[in-house]
Amino acid sequence: MRRLLVSLIVALLLGAASIWVMQSDSGYILLSFNNTTIEMTIWVGILLYLAVTALGAWLLLLFKWLSDAGGLRQWWVLRRSKQHGNKTAQGLILFADHDWKQASEMLLSGAGRSSMPDVNLLFAARAAAENNQIDQARILLEQLKVSHPKAKALADKTLAEMLILNEQLEEAVQLLQPIAARKPGDRGVLRLLSDTYYLMGDWSSLQKLLHDLNYYKAINPSNMKALEQDVYSNLLSNFTPNPDFTLQEKKDQAGDLWELIPKRLRNDAELICGYFDALQQVNDTDRVQLLMVKTINKHWHPELVERFGQLETSAPEKQLLAAEKWLLDHPEDAVLLVALGSICCQLRFWGKARDYFSVALRLQPNAATYLRLADVFAEMGDQAESNLMYRQGLRVSVGVQAK
Repeated sequence: MRRLLVSLIVALLLGAASIWVMQSDSGYILLSFNNTTIEMTIWVGILLYLAVTALGAWLLLLFKWLSDAGGLRQWWVLRRSKQHGNKTAQGLILFADHDWKQASEMLLSGAGRSSMPDVNLLFAARAAAENNQIDQARILLEQLKVSHPKAKALADKTLAEMLILNEQLEEAVQLLQPIAARKPGDRGVLRLLSDTYYLMGDWSSLQKLLHDLNYYKAINPSNMKALEQDVYSNLLSNFTPNPDFTLQEKKDQAGDLWELIPKRLRNDAELICGYFDALQQVNDTDRVQLLMVKTINKHWHPELVERFGQLETSAPEKQLLAAEKWLLDHPEDAVLLVALGSICCQLRFWGKARDYFSVALRLQPNAATYLRLADVFAEMGDQAESNLMYRQGLRVSVGVQAK
């Protein structure tokens, strides 16, 4: 504080002294050039001289900085970089806004001086694809691979995604399979391959991919379980025995398909029904009977019980014994009663069939069971009761309550 006060007093004294000197003897300067004469006091001349000198020094320093190779170039580069950075940012905003045409153009315009040109090319390609310009997208991704060789896998994955969206599935697989071979743990590639095989209905290839999808956790557990069931269900429903095989070889072919299914899924009713259909194609219903009895004993599946009643095996007596054991625990299960009635029809036990169908109808009236019971009465020679059951079935089928 004291130093500031002293400095202020000194400045005031020097200023007062300068004014006194200037007033006591201002002197003058006379400048003459051709017919022009300029006259000023010496002090104004001194101040003008100092001002011109200071301005010259500042201009000299500015020129030196601009002439410096780093200075001028750096200023220019920073300015251009900022402009291109703005274009990249604007392009990404347009991309987010789904303005594909403008986004692609803006990103390409900013790619030349962008600090991340690969990002510009990648998003410009995506925008072009979204704008149905697949050929343009291909060209941009090829440029990306040339300028950034390490981005080849990324470019191929991106192109594969575009091809999948455009239903060019075979080409997508050709791009993805080599990447999967080089990088087996790439979860993105595994998911893309899974989606592609699924859309193609290539259940065999997808089944081979299931291990890696599960091992590398490419899909969350709940979706993984649903995918496995879809794959094996479709493999079973699309099963066609080789026509050149012997009957035993065809049975083995169906058995081998079942063995592909993990044990934890073999209690699934839908898959067992699919296996039932496959075994029927090769006339191996005895094997499916054993499988159904084993499964139903562990877990009650109404769908399997219904199928069990439709099964025609070489030993229907064993079927009847197994189903009657289930009746002890499920005495009012209409599906089981209908299945029992159906097995009794195979054995021509018309009286028992009539009883089982009649109880089932009291529990759950439906047209199909009325028709089965009508057939039973016809086999028993009671045509009047058969006709009544047909009429009752017709009434139920059109939504009228049976009498």
